[in-house]
Amino acid sequence: MAKKKPTKKPVKLGEPKEQRIRHSVLPPELLEQIGAAYETVGPYLATTLEQFEIGFMRDTHPERRVAMWSNVAAAWDSYHEKHLGGLIRPEAEEQKIVAALVAISSGITDPLLFGLHPDVGRKLIACYAGKSQ
Repeated sequence: MAKKKPTKKPVKLGEPKEQRIRHSVLPPELLEQIGAAYETVGPYLATTLEQFEIGFMRDTHPERRVAMWSNVAAAWDSYHEKHLGGLIRPEAEEQKIVAALVAISSGITDPLLFGLHPDVGRKLIACYAGKSQ
């Protein structure tokens, strides 16, 4: 007896499910660090401070995520101080800078993948690593 071919069923892609809140309260020192990171890079994220904080509350290890965002904010400050004389670029470019720093924080180190000039990407990588260029 011949086997029936399996039928292909389309997968419905919906909105990603939000993770549950794992921490109803975060320690004050983490909230302070979250606020400091948001103050620096928050204007270039499509989120409010409250939404940003809730992301940490959903995280299994919020202290790791706080460390990552603190590093992103420090690298953003370093880049602007060392390479732009403290000047802020147009919002769209700043959004790309923040996105590049987030990518760098996840291990991406190819400056051609950031949507910025490769020299900018290399400088961001160096600032994230704590080096001057």
